[in-house]
Amino acid sequence: MIFEGTLRLDSVRNTARDTKTFVFSLKEFHPLVPTEKIDSFSFAAGQFLSLQFTDTAWRAYSIASPPAEAKIEFVVRYVEGGTASRIWWEAKIGDTFPFKGPFGNFLLSENPDAQLVFCGTGTGVAPLRSMILTENEKENSRPMTLLYGGRDKEDIAYLDEIPTWSSSLSVSLGFSRRIPPPDSFPNAVHIDHGRITKFIEERDWNKKSEFYICGNGDMVQSVVTMLGQKDIPKENIFFERFN
Repeated sequence: MIFEGTLRLDSVRNTARDTKTFVFSLKEFHPLVPTEKIDSFSFAAGQFLSLQFTDTAWRAYSIASPPAEAKIEFVVRYVEGGTASRIWWEAKIGDTFPFKGPFGNFLLSENPDAQLVFCGTGTGVAPLRSMILTENEKENSRPMTLLYGGRDKEDIAYLDEIPTWSSSLSVSLGFSRRIPPPDSFPNAVHIDHGRITKFIEERDWNKKSEFYICGNGDMVQSVVTMLGQKDIPKENIFFERFN
């Protein structure tokens, strides 16, 4: 079901370089198409909402929080000269934003035998976070791997909390420019110099692995191409491109 309504800003925090996390509550909502009364808002992990910033400016943002939480969370990177970025960075607690959604088909499969591999850069971690936390709530959560990359440590959103997302989650962080000291990370986190495609290339992947990829278009295409070279079936590859 698609809704429209208003979000109220409850909190803001810095989460990476030029990146903030914005947490909202639902002020009001109703189905976009008139139908029977709906008492609760719902979305699936991996979906996004479209927010209105001016009369003509709407922007799409993946939801970083899992559906089980009452709040809606977004991870936003500042874009120089961007209309939405200016409004985000000037926003105050209590400000409201019209929205429509949820939208999108970047969704977790129901295959109980799948091993889930999440690949992301920058704010592309948003829908992956929602998926990982959602999978973790299941009685028998599937094995999960997160391959997350940036230029250096300051590019990694949710750095402090990533190791706590799930005991079923293996985490590898790739740094393309400057690798931080290994002792600055928990033992459960593997770090390396290079892009996340390095992790894809160096490992042997089970053919039951499903890949969920989100980030800039070049990264997504590079990972998809490399997975093809690894003979990963196309039906096991899911992605969302950020422009």
